[in-house]
Amino acid sequence: MFRRSVGSAGGVGTLTGGILRWLGRRSPANVAMIFGLSLVPMLVAAGTAVDLSRAIIVRARLSKALDAAGLAVGSSLGLTNSEIQTLAKNYFDANYPQEKLGVPSDLVVTINGSIITMSAKASVTTTLLGLIGYDFLNVATSSEITRSSNNLEVALALDTTGSMGGQKISDLKEAAKDLIDLVIQAQQSPTYSKAAVVPYSNSVNAGNYDDQVRGAITNTGTCNSPGCKKYKFKNVSGSNVTFTVSSCVTERTGSQAYTDASPSSAKVGLNYPASNNPCIPNEIVPLTSNKTTLKNAVNALQASGSTAGHIGIAWAWYMLSPNFGYIWPGTSAGAPYGTEKLFKVAVIMTDGEFNTGYCNGVIAKDSGSGSGSSSDHINCNATNGSSFSQATELCKKMKEKGIIIYTVGFDLGSGNQAAKDVVNQCATSPQHVYLPESGVDLKDAFRSIAQDITNLRLSK
Repeated sequence: MFRRSVGSAGGVGTLTGGILRWLGRRSPANVAMIFGLSLVPMLVAAGTAVDLSRAIIVRARLSKALDAAGLAVGSSLGLTNSEIQTLAKNYFDANYPQEKLGVPSDLVVTINGSIITMSAKASVTTTLLGLIGYDFLNVATSSEITRSSNNLEVALALDTTGSMGGQKISDLKEAAKDLIDLVIQAQQSPTYSKAAVVPYSNSVNAGNYDDQVRGAITNTGTCNSPGCKKYKFKNVSGSNVTFTVSSCVTERTGSQAYTDASPSSAKVGLNYPASNNPCIPNEIVPLTSNKTTLKNAVNALQASGSTAGHIGIAWAWYMLSPNFGYIWPGTSAGAPYGTEKLFKVAVIMTDGEFNTGYCNGVIAKDSGSGSGSSSDHINCNATNGSSFSQATELCKKMKEKGIIIYTVGFDLGSGNQAAKDVVNQCATSPQHVYLPESGVDLKDAFRSIAQDITNLRLSK
């Protein structure tokens, strides 16, 4: 019987040599028997590795589904225990569908004050471990979530340009509605949570607020300077062109270009659009805690037009600004800056380069590729400079006011460096930048942002 120590390299070599000499003295039948006996533990070892790997995958999926359910429950106040259980199960099941590896069960939700504890289990059918009587493995995980006690005002600047058509606008709708569900609490006391929607493309549609923010159009005739209903100007080639004013608005110029001064002291820009790059149909929605209103606005989004991202950014600011508050109805006014336990947040989403600037309410001649036909451009350069430079300056001023900015660059690919520069420079920090490449990634990014801005903390 071998009793030699295997604690050193020399010992292992001596032991190996002894085994080989011993096997050499055995008959072929004995060797086959020994190999057969050793095969079972070898298969068990291999099966253990495979099945444990499957269990690790299941645990990761289980944790992701549990976190999604926790975020939904954590941001929904005033629900009964039965409603909480239903909400948690719906979000858990949506993020861990039954056809995935593992069979989840036993979702448990416990609420103790501001602490929400959730746990779940899943069973994983084994492969080779069944040879030794283990037909399945049980996997369990849990999380603990702390509710926020802060008020939230969130403005969503959403890119609805022509390049967002098809599947991309559908992906955006789903992601934005998911964020709204997570951010807006069912109960608005003792803390509140509100969101605003700012669709943008070549401009922003102020809807019924247009007269208040850009001034009423009293002259319904045609003029050679902006301010009338119809504006006659020379295009890039020197031809006379006449465009009609719209309810959309453009950038503010002058000393208040990069401030949130009230419209009563500094009007925003007029918009005289071309017929093939018209005022976008999607109107702004001021701050509200009404999920139905917000989600209806998101559902109605249509993709069209070129990209004046700086105008979308400016209007995300205006929605949060107390200086614009007198315009909005009811409780839609933004609270004063510096209010205790209040976070003002802007989420700026784009899928491409900002290319559209304005001169006298018409797309400027130095606007970039993709901003429409040059025959529809006025024969003067953008008053405030490029859309890119305006965007970064606006973001800088917003951050100085204490507004937290998240940026989402959707499907920017390997190009679009200018768009990536805006996304990176506008965000509060690199941790506030998201670059999703697919619809699934976009939804994950918006959910991650929702987790941050509701100030929920996964502590376990």
